[in-house]
Amino acid sequence: MPPLKCLGEPRVEIRHAPRSAYAGEVIWKRFLRYALGSGLATMTSAVAFAVAYRGLDQGPRMATGAAFLAGATVNFVANRFWAWSRHARHGLGRDALFYAALSVTTALAAAAVTSLTHAYVQDLDPNRRVLLVEGSYFATYAALFLVRFLVLDRVVFRSRHQVPSTTRA
Repeated sequence: MPPLKCLGEPRVEIRHAPRSAYAGEVIWKRFLRYALGSGLATMTSAVAFAVAYRGLDQGPRMATGAAFLAGATVNFVANRFWAWSRHARHGLGRDALFYAALSVTTALAAAAVTSLTHAYVQDLDPNRRVLLVEGSYFATYAALFLVRFLVLDRVVFRSRHQVPSTTRA
Protein backbone atom coordinates (compact mmCIF):
# COMPACT_ATOMS: atom_id res chain seq x y z
CA MET A 1 0.00 0.00 0.00
CA PRO A 2 1.48 3.41 -0.91
CA PRO A 3 2.12 5.92 1.87
CA LEU A 4 -0.72 8.38 2.61
CA LYS A 5 -0.06 12.03 1.89
CA CYS A 6 -2.26 14.95 2.89
CA LEU A 7 -2.01 18.48 1.51
CA GLY A 8 0.81 20.31 3.23
CA GLU A 9 1.44 17.41 5.54
CA PRO A 10 4.63 15.36 5.59
CA ARG A 11 4.53 11.88 4.13
CA VAL A 12 2.89 9.36 6.45
CA GLU A 13 4.06 5.79 6.21
CA ILE A 14 1.77 2.94 7.17
CA ARG A 15 3.59 0.08 8.85
CA HIS A 16 2.52 -3.43 8.03
CA ALA A 17 1.92 -6.06 10.65
CA PRO A 18 4.76 -8.50 11.30
CA ARG A 19 5.09 -11.42 8.92
CA SER A 20 2.27 -13.86 9.33
CA ALA A 21 2.62 -17.49 10.23
CA TYR A 22 1.78 -18.20 6.58
CA ALA A 23 4.85 -16.27 5.41
CA GLY A 24 7.01 -18.28 7.80
CA GLU A 25 5.47 -21.48 6.47
CA VAL A 26 6.24 -20.42 2.89
CA ILE A 27 9.90 -19.75 3.66
CA TRP A 28 10.28 -23.17 5.30
CA LYS A 29 8.66 -24.92 2.32
CA ARG A 30 10.96 -22.96 0.00
CA PHE A 31 13.97 -23.93 2.12
CA LEU A 32 12.94 -27.59 2.09
CA ARG A 33 12.59 -27.55 -1.70
CA TYR A 34 15.94 -25.73 -1.97
CA ALA A 35 17.53 -28.42 0.21
CA LEU A 36 16.03 -31.25 -1.86
CA GLY A 37 17.06 -29.60 -5.14
CA SER A 38 20.53 -29.05 -3.71
CA GLY A 39 20.68 -32.72 -2.73
CA LEU A 40 19.85 -33.77 -6.29
CA ALA A 41 22.43 -31.31 -7.65
CA THR A 42 24.98 -32.63 -5.14
CA MET A 43 24.47 -36.20 -6.35
CA THR A 44 24.85 -35.02 -9.94
CA SER A 45 28.02 -33.13 -9.01
CA ALA A 46 29.42 -36.12 -7.13
CA VAL A 47 29.09 -38.35 -10.15
CA ALA A 48 30.58 -35.74 -12.47
CA PHE A 49 33.47 -35.03 -10.06
CA ALA A 50 34.27 -38.73 -9.59
CA VAL A 51 34.15 -39.45 -13.32
CA ALA A 52 36.39 -36.49 -14.17
CA TYR A 53 38.86 -36.81 -11.27
CA ARG A 54 39.19 -40.56 -10.94
CA GLY A 55 37.73 -42.01 -14.13
CA LEU A 56 39.27 -39.57 -16.62
CA ASP A 57 42.30 -38.72 -14.43
CA GLN A 58 41.71 -34.98 -14.70
CA GLY A 59 43.09 -32.60 -12.09
CA PRO A 60 41.07 -31.02 -9.30
CA ARG A 61 40.27 -27.87 -11.31
CA MET A 62 38.86 -29.79 -14.29
CA ALA A 63 36.92 -32.11 -11.99
CA THR A 64 35.54 -29.11 -10.10
CA GLY A 65 34.54 -27.50 -13.40
CA ALA A 66 32.74 -30.64 -14.59
CA ALA A 67 30.98 -31.05 -11.26
CA PHE A 68 30.05 -27.37 -11.22
CA LEU A 69 28.48 -27.41 -14.68
CA ALA A 70 26.51 -30.58 -14.03
CA GLY A 71 25.30 -29.54 -10.58
CA ALA A 72 24.60 -25.89 -11.41
CA THR A 73 22.32 -26.82 -14.29
CA VAL A 74 20.25 -29.15 -12.13
CA ASN A 75 20.29 -26.69 -9.24
CA PHE A 76 19.16 -23.68 -11.28
CA VAL A 77 16.22 -25.55 -12.77
CA ALA A 78 15.18 -27.01 -9.40
CA ASN A 79 15.53 -23.68 -7.61
CA ARG A 80 13.91 -21.33 -10.10
CA PHE A 81 11.05 -23.50 -11.25
CA TRP A 82 10.35 -25.64 -8.18
CA ALA A 83 11.66 -24.04 -4.96
CA TRP A 84 10.83 -20.45 -5.90
CA SER A 85 7.97 -21.32 -8.32
CA ARG A 86 9.08 -18.84 -10.96
CA HIS A 87 7.57 -20.24 -14.15
CA ALA A 88 7.24 -17.08 -16.20
CA ARG A 89 9.75 -16.41 -18.94
CA HIS A 90 9.90 -12.80 -17.78
CA GLY A 91 13.08 -12.33 -15.75
CA LEU A 92 14.65 -15.63 -16.80
CA GLY A 93 17.76 -13.93 -18.21
CA ARG A 94 18.21 -11.79 -15.09
CA ASP A 95 17.73 -14.82 -12.84
CA ALA A 96 20.19 -16.87 -14.88
CA LEU A 97 22.80 -14.08 -14.83
CA PHE A 98 22.56 -13.52 -11.06
CA TYR A 99 22.51 -17.27 -10.43
CA ALA A 100 25.58 -17.73 -12.64
CA ALA A 101 27.47 -15.03 -10.72
CA LEU A 102 26.64 -16.70 -7.39
CA SER A 103 27.48 -20.15 -8.74
CA VAL A 104 30.79 -19.07 -10.29
CA THR A 105 31.82 -17.44 -7.01
CA THR A 106 31.00 -20.63 -5.14
CA ALA A 107 32.77 -22.77 -7.75
CA LEU A 108 35.91 -20.63 -7.53
CA ALA A 109 35.93 -21.14 -3.77
CA ALA A 110 35.53 -24.90 -4.29
CA ALA A 111 38.31 -24.96 -6.91
CA ALA A 112 40.65 -23.16 -4.54
CA VAL A 113 39.85 -25.54 -1.69
CA THR A 114 40.18 -28.69 -3.84
CA SER A 115 43.47 -27.46 -5.32
CA LEU A 116 44.89 -26.80 -1.86
CA THR A 117 43.66 -30.18 -0.64
CA HIS A 118 45.11 -31.92 -3.72
CA ALA A 119 48.50 -30.27 -3.15
CA TYR A 120 48.44 -31.23 0.52
CA VAL A 121 47.50 -34.92 -0.03
CA GLN A 122 49.24 -35.62 -3.34
CA ASP A 123 51.59 -38.17 -1.75
CA LEU A 124 48.76 -40.32 -0.38
CA ASP A 125 47.48 -43.42 -2.15
CA PRO A 126 45.02 -42.60 -4.96
CA ASN A 127 41.92 -43.89 -3.14
CA ARG A 128 42.53 -41.82 -0.02
CA ARG A 129 43.48 -38.78 -2.10
CA VAL A 130 40.23 -39.03 -4.11
CA LEU A 131 38.15 -39.21 -0.93
CA LEU A 132 39.88 -36.20 0.63
CA VAL A 133 39.84 -34.02 -2.48
CA GLU A 134 36.22 -34.83 -3.29
CA GLY A 135 35.33 -34.39 0.38
CA SER A 136 36.87 -30.92 0.35
CA TYR A 137 34.76 -30.05 -2.70
CA PHE A 138 31.52 -30.93 -0.94
CA ALA A 139 32.65 -29.43 2.37
CA THR A 140 33.01 -26.08 0.60
CA TYR A 141 29.46 -26.27 -0.72
CA ALA A 142 28.16 -27.42 2.67
CA ALA A 143 29.84 -24.46 4.37
CA LEU A 144 28.17 -22.07 1.92
CA PHE A 145 24.75 -23.79 1.90
CA LEU A 146 22.83 -21.29 4.08
CA VAL A 147 24.61 -18.29 2.58
CA ARG A 148 23.57 -19.41 -0.90
CA PHE A 149 19.94 -19.86 0.23
CA LEU A 150 19.83 -16.33 1.62
CA VAL A 151 21.36 -14.83 -1.52
CA LEU A 152 18.99 -16.79 -3.75
CA ASP A 153 15.96 -15.84 -1.67
CA ARG A 154 16.79 -12.18 -1.06
CA VAL A 155 18.59 -11.25 -4.30
CA VAL A 156 18.43 -13.74 -7.17
CA PHE A 157 14.84 -14.99 -6.98
CA ARG A 158 13.49 -12.07 -4.95
CA SER A 159 9.82 -11.59 -5.66
CA ARG A 160 8.02 -8.28 -5.95
CA HIS A 161 6.25 -9.16 -2.69
CA GLN A 162 9.55 -9.14 -0.81
CA VAL A 163 10.32 -5.56 -1.84
CA PRO A 164 9.27 -3.06 0.86
CA SER A 165 6.12 -1.18 -0.18
CA THR A 166 7.83 2.21 0.00
CA THR A 167 10.16 1.24 -2.87
CA ARG A 168 7.54 -0.17 -5.24
CA ALA A 169 6.59 1.90 -8.25
